[in-house]
Amino acid sequence: MNPVINHGLLKYAGGSCLISGQAVFSSLDTLAKDLLTEAGKSGTMVIDLKQVSECDSAFVALLTACLQLKNQQQQSLVLNNSPEKLLAMLDVYGLSDCELQIR
Repeated sequence: MNPVINHGLLKYAGGSCLISGQAVFSSLDTLAKDLLTEAGKSGTMVIDLKQVSECDSAFVALLTACLQLKNQQQQSLVLNNSPEKLLAMLDVYGLSDCELQIR
């Protein structure tokens, strides 16, 4: 059985990360550490964003770092339930056409 890890904005269980609250520059310290740790693990990384109330370009940079780690491992990063604001930022930064899987 996979343990449930709950650290502030990130809840991890069964191979999926659930991020909730504000994923903005001022709150990313702990989230960044936890998310990058999870990205370093083997296997497809799935991030559910349905409970994200706000996000900014610092969060996009964090997701890009996770994507780079998964690409180095030749594995995937999947974003589920992405907020419209995040989708718009990914498009502006040219990331919507990269190897990022958006569902």
